[in-house]
Amino acid sequence: MNRMDFSQAVIRVKVLEKKLLSRSRLERMVDARDMEEVFRILGETEYQQHLGNISRAEDYEEILAAELKRVYALMDELTGEKVISEILSLKYDYHNLKVLLKEKISGKSLSHLYVTYGTQDITRIKSDLNMGDYSDMDVRIASALTDIEADFTKNSDPQRIDILMDRYYFRHLQSIADEADIPMFKEYVQNQIDFANIKTLIRVKKMDKDIRFLEEVLLKGGNIPMDSLIYSINDSLDVIMNKMKNEKLSKPILEGLEAYRKTGRLSEFEKIIDNELMAVNEPSKNIIFGPEPLFSYLNAKEAEIKALRIVMVSKINKLSPEVIRERLRDLYV
Repeated sequence: MNRMDFSQAVIRVKVLEKKLLSRSRLERMVDARDMEEVFRILGETEYQQHLGNISRAEDYEEILAAELKRVYALMDELTGEKVISEILSLKYDYHNLKVLLKEKISGKSLSHLYVTYGTQDITRIKSDLNMGDYSDMDVRIASALTDIEADFTKNSDPQRIDILMDRYYFRHLQSIADEADIPMFKEYVQNQIDFANIKTLIRVKKMDKDIRFLEEVLLKGGNIPMDSLIYSINDSLDVIMNKMKNEKLSKPILEGLEAYRKTGRLSEFEKIIDNELMAVNEPSKNIIFGPEPLFSYLNAKEAEIKALRIVMVSKINKLSPEVIRERLRDLYV
């Protein structure tokens, strides 16, 4: 990967960054009286081009989906390096794989759960899956489907589809980051694995599952040693927090666990995670040559769309501005 190949794309992205949703405009939406006013404010932004696609407020997801598809297409147009969009869009592919497998097992249509901005052609994957022909698929996806189908045949447990697919997703994600050999990409993936493992540990303890189950669901490839996580299964939250004090991500992990202690929910922890993952992009603001600014811009758009979704869902459900602010994550700008 030649850093000089990205010079023109980086210049273009620096211009596009100025069009990202500002915190002040998002605050106006938070304080808006209703969805009609939210749409009026959105009409002042890049999203204006998608507003004509809907006839009622409840269809807001069509606006967000159209913008995300547009931005992913733009990234492919700016550079031939698919790795930039793959690291962020791969989660959509594996979401679709979960849905397609559950469709095949249940015999029921779940097409309303498909997402259309992954790297793979969902129609083709569905056809190949139903025919049992994986020869044209990415070998990592083919391996995931083959092994998980075999596991279902053995265990008849549809819940294991999600657990095993997440493992294959992170394995695939890490292979993409390793192949790119960009430190920021590797850090982003490793941080995701660490956060996912901490959440998994808390959930497994809450479910009162045993150590063997925890070993099965933990993900390899993070910074936190697996043994430290596995042998925390019977530890109190205080002991776990003490163990995490010397880890690379100690600050957000301890903040997240403290929030969990106070609320009994992981939602605040997940907000802290999202903010920390966004912080990984900060150094890219000073990079002139390389793929990092493009990745950061795409990640910023994902965060922006997530923020808009929170605002819109909250407005439809008539939540107060104070409650909405508590749920919002940090933006890149």
